[in-house]
Amino acid sequence: MDHSGDSVRIIHVDDNSNFADTTAALLEHEDDRLCVETAASAEQALETLSTVQYDCVVSDYDMPDQNGIEFLEAVRQRYPELPFILYTGKGSEEIASDAISAGVTDYLQKGSGAEQYTLLANRIRNAVDAHRSQRKLDERTRRLESLISSLPGMVYRRLNAPGWPMETVEGEIEPLTGYTATDFETGAVTWGEDVLHPADRDRITETVREALAADGEFEMTYRIITADGATKWMWERGHRVPGTGADSAVLEGFVTDITDLRERERELRRYERMVNTMPESACIYDTEGRFEVVNEYLASFYGTSKDELEGEPSQLLPKIRSEYEGDPYQELIDGDRDELRGVVSGEFSGHGYEVLEYRLTPLEVDGQVTGVVAVTREVTEQWEHER
Repeated sequence: MDHSGDSVRIIHVDDNSNFADTTAALLEHEDDRLCVETAASAEQALETLSTVQYDCVVSDYDMPDQNGIEFLEAVRQRYPELPFILYTGKGSEEIASDAISAGVTDYLQKGSGAEQYTLLANRIRNAVDAHRSQRKLDERTRRLESLISSLPGMVYRRLNAPGWPMETVEGEIEPLTGYTATDFETGAVTWGEDVLHPADRDRITETVREALAADGEFEMTYRIITADGATKWMWERGHRVPGTGADSAVLEGFVTDITDLRERERELRRYERMVNTMPESACIYDTEGRFEVVNEYLASFYGTSKDELEGEPSQLLPKIRSEYEGDPYQELIDGDRDELRGVVSGEFSGHGYEVLEYRLTPLEVDGQVTGVVAVTREVTEQWEHER
């Protein structure tokens, strides 16, 4: 019988070598996935197991020197999860009970007909498939736990009920809120009443209500008050757990701290107002040298709009870099320069050949350089006149 799937490597341990060889041949005939090797004793099998990786052990009980239960106990000490089937002609409730206590995967008594090999092959497949599925599940769980532990925030499962009580929370709960996971999971602290900022509660409640009435997914920003009274900005994305109704929904999602991002946005808006009021071409570059904010004068210089220009790489910076050894722009970003001043010439899209006077200074937010403010002035006529 042919069964598709990965091969299964088995070691069959039986002191009756003729029976072991016959069993091996019939199992391989029964299922092409099965590849069976034999050992005449528990000692030989343990030695082989130390050098070869098997998917399953099939063992007799009544063997000299070490019986099947003793062999099983030795295997469990070294390979706790390896599938082990006790396949014996000496069946009794006592042996079965001892085998279960020792951690046997399955127990099967030898029979006299060919159907016993069909049954044994089925037991082996079931044991190995279950073991492989469990390993995959364990690996997925390990990866998920690793992911959760590295996330800059927390994941949750909560009820859509007054106070939004949490069933489970994982991740950086305490650094985020000042409370422990136990505080939330026991109900000592509730997200909606003790953490969510009072001024944002109605808005957030309405946002979730509308989402549950639609597709069940929501994304929102709001403030929380931490255990020590600090205010932080949060970004949350969540959804209704399938199978739960809008009125009795269970919600799952992720929450992360965006306070620093909000502060940067606030500072950026302040600089943006400054850039927009300048009577000369001005912009803010990001750390990679792309336009982050541009004013109308600069957009007009390039013959385009602010929206089209923002996000594009600077045409000025390569020309400035060509005038220096090293990378003066990166030195601004790294804090090794306070400014860049000079004159540069070349072709510029939408404007042709121009000579530009420039001044670049670092943009700092909370002591960290997050970009560069640049102001340029066309001096082509003046430059040519002086020449």
